[in-house]
Amino acid sequence: MSTYLKVPLDKYKCGQGRSAPPFPQFTKPEPIGFMSINGDAREYGNDAGHLGYFWRIPEPPLDLSAGIDQVHRKAVDPEYFDIHMFCKFIQNHRELLHPTESGALKLDADFVTFRGILRLIMCLPYDNKELCLRATQLNGTIYLSKLETDADREDRAKMTQHHLNMCSWGYKFEQYCLSAEPNVEPTTSVPVNENDEFNCFFRTKLGGLRVIFGAEMDGIKSDKSVDLNDPKVLANLKFVELKTTSVNMTPKQLRTFDRYKSLNWWAQSFLVGIESIFAGLRDNNGIVHNIREFIVSDLPRNKYWSPASMMLFLQHVLQELKMLMDIINDPYAVVQLDYKPGYSGIKYTIIRRSDEPQRTPNGHNELNKVHRFIPDSYRNLLNGTPLSATATNLTNSD
Repeated sequence: MSTYLKVPLDKYKCGQGRSAPPFPQFTKPEPIGFMSINGDAREYGNDAGHLGYFWRIPEPPLDLSAGIDQVHRKAVDPEYFDIHMFCKFIQNHRELLHPTESGALKLDADFVTFRGILRLIMCLPYDNKELCLRATQLNGTIYLSKLETDADREDRAKMTQHHLNMCSWGYKFEQYCLSAEPNVEPTTSVPVNENDEFNCFFRTKLGGLRVIFGAEMDGIKSDKSVDLNDPKVLANLKFVELKTTSVNMTPKQLRTFDRYKSLNWWAQSFLVGIESIFAGLRDNNGIVHNIREFIVSDLPRNKYWSPASMMLFLQHVLQELKMLMDIINDPYAVVQLDYKPGYSGIKYTIIRRSDEPQRTPNGHNELNKVHRFIPDSYRNLLNGTPLSATATNLTNSD
């Protein structure tokens, strides 16, 4: 049975004509680590592979369709891919774990998730998009992952070749702007592999909640090579965000930008402390005619959305979820969060290990799949199981 979280959406729809609440307490995000995701197989890398250096603003025109017939398009990740990547990161950085009196290990965090999930929750009062998340709690930390929705699958199935190309244009724009080394002109003649990522992990507090989240980062501003294994260097990185958008917006496109795209841009950048976004202004053929710098703090001006209400909604959703998980107090229970257009808020369903297994048409045990949310080897690690039981490197397991 599904029940609503006590966080009604309408309460947070502030903007033009409605006063916004005070901005909640939010500490500056602190980078604490990094990883790479590599190649078509989307494999974990315990390094800064694919870290890009912002070269300079390239001179238009730029052809975003150049080499598009050779592009390696981004794969559809399996369920819980994001959380499994985080578990691999912790497996390789056990200094982030702390022992308890019982001998178990725990993270200094109430929540573990990814920026994209935080952004989706923040934008929900205005975006009104279908959403499905799953959460489980282990040793006091809640792990929050996104699942593909029916709407996501339908959108993917209806993608035309032109839509696929438009998705690839953003990656090509990054290739025009970023280099593997500082002060070196980017290499734009090689095929773009959309599966390659550089991710950074951040620690922050929102309304007293301790949150660690990962985020795929486009690049950094630096005129010299950086050693991210130096905590001081990592803490002082200047990240850059790169986007593409229409060069001459129709009135409808402008409304869409003001109501939806701008709030997603703001949320994505604000969460990691990015101050400016460089956007390639392109036509419908993928030719960039101009590049504009958007100041992140200016994006909310005269808009239909409120940054304070978005952050407050996120805080209240996480607080309600934490209270629920603390009451459940079951390290094998999974809470599914669902939102669909027309709902007055986010619904939750509790799935327990003791529930009757539900078999899918192909005979697989769906309930067991739900409870593979956290890999067994990671669970054993945090529960203090002897190392011999977790000898298999998580990079090559689960």
